[in-house]
Amino acid sequence: MIIYIIEKDIRRFFRYRWWMAGLISMNLADIFILALIFNNLVIRFRYFNFLLPGIVVLALFASAFTIGREVSAEVRRKIHHYYLSLPFKDWELIIGRSISGSIRGLIYSTPLLLLAIILSPNPDPYLLLAIPPIMFILSIGVSALAIFLATVIKNFDAYVTVRGLLYFLLMFNSTVFYPIDVFKRLPWVIYYIALYNPISHGADLMREILQGGYISIDKVIYLSIFSLVFLVVSSTLYLRKIRE
Repeated sequence: MIIYIIEKDIRRFFRYRWWMAGLISMNLADIFILALIFNNLVIRFRYFNFLLPGIVVLALFASAFTIGREVSAEVRRKIHHYYLSLPFKDWELIIGRSISGSIRGLIYSTPLLLLAIILSPNPDPYLLLAIPPIMFILSIGVSALAIFLATVIKNFDAYVTVRGLLYFLLMFNSTVFYPIDVFKRLPWVIYYIALYNPISHGADLMREILQGGYISIDKVIYLSIFSLVFLVVSSTLYLRKIRE
């Protein structure tokens, strides 16, 4: 029955055709306009090569996070009561929603990942095999974080506000657009957000694999802990919510 839940969520994801087209256009603009301009302005720093892996992780985050909007709407409208009337267990619903959210992130970010691989200078083919599991770990953590917010915040306006604020904090206070050394010159709060931001770890891992030829195990462990913690917490809260 988990497969049924995943299939339903994936089918719903492809209904957002215009949203996906707009997001892809924004990501491509970041790559081919912003990156190329800064690449010619910054001396001794290949900004294009730096930004490209980060955009892949950014796309993964944005698409995996959409599951939270649907869970929020279902909780407010009590649609989850209908799901509980179907012939599957509540834990299957929870696991299915988390996995489907992560698969959404993988589906959307895969074309950008292929572009990054093509444009990267001589990536190690063996290290490329590590990208899918790393992306899945990050994606399931992001979808779990989105479900966590959707179950904790009941008011829709408050949810939208918090979601926008979290987008801003995680997307722009990360190493997607700037190296971590840049944040050392900013207030310490911003620096530590960037330092412990899972998007920063994902972007750095992507750069290491595509351009550095190595993988930092400590970053993989950090992402695994992040995803596991939010998966457990969000599953517990979601289970409590649907049993009310």
